[in-house]
Amino acid sequence: MKLLTALFGFAVAAAMPAQSVAGASTESFGGRNLIVYQPENLPPAGHRALVVVLHGGLGNAQRIASGGAESALNLNAEADKDGFLVVYLNGTPVTRRLGDNFLGWNAGGGCCGMSAENNIDDVGYIQGAVHELEAKYGVDPARVFGIGHSNGAMMTQRLMCVTDLYASAIAISGALDAPDTACPAARGKHILALHGQDDENVPIAGGRGTKGVAGIAFGSEAHSREVFTQSGATYDLQIVPGAPHALAEIDAAIQKTEGRSIPQKAAAYFRLAAGSSD
Repeated sequence: MKLLTALFGFAVAAAMPAQSVAGASTESFGGRNLIVYQPENLPPAGHRALVVVLHGGLGNAQRIASGGAESALNLNAEADKDGFLVVYLNGTPVTRRLGDNFLGWNAGGGCCGMSAENNIDDVGYIQGAVHELEAKYGVDPARVFGIGHSNGAMMTQRLMCVTDLYASAIAISGALDAPDTACPAARGKHILALHGQDDENVPIAGGRGTKGVAGIAFGSEAHSREVFTQSGATYDLQIVPGAPHALAEIDAAIQKTEGRSIPQKAAAYFRLAAGSSD
């Protein structure tokens, strides 16, 4: 497990028991489980916002929703405070060796693992899941936002590029990892890219990371910014000094310099937090 932690930037557990989370329900769409967090103080149906959370490679929804690995993607406390829904989605098994609890996304550029090898249509899956949740929970389609880490960040960027699903998105430790040279769907939208300065898994400049095991050359943040800005989107790249790939360390660095966590920063960026302006 120490090797996996070093390679992917977060600790993983081979057999983590399911934990119930107050306010959360496990549902199913397209043969995959997903976890919906519904706070008590929601606005009327039709005016509700939804944040879609995508785990990184080897992750899963349960570990985030229960405060385990990649816990800086857990937005439950902010949802309670600011009154929005959160959904934690699951990818598909990314490796034969580790089993069905270690999941990934087909982000469109060869990453990652079996999800890419099997050409899983994660774009279609995520769109379908979100549209079903919009109808079921009274979500305003104009108030759907996305956030993801690592392979989940690449998937988030892919969705911003080829769909109009998200109003804005945050991608952490992962650039656009697809061959797209234009993203017309992103025109007028906003993307915040957070990337650790010392990321050796998915380098800011792209290419093969010295600690990466995906076996591919990743896209660069410079390429992502160029493609999105030329397509009419706003691409805010924030390089986090001294931080590696690991989400926990990026979160700690942001808390130290900004006095707020990634969940708090996300709620403000999506303009869901009271008085938010960024």
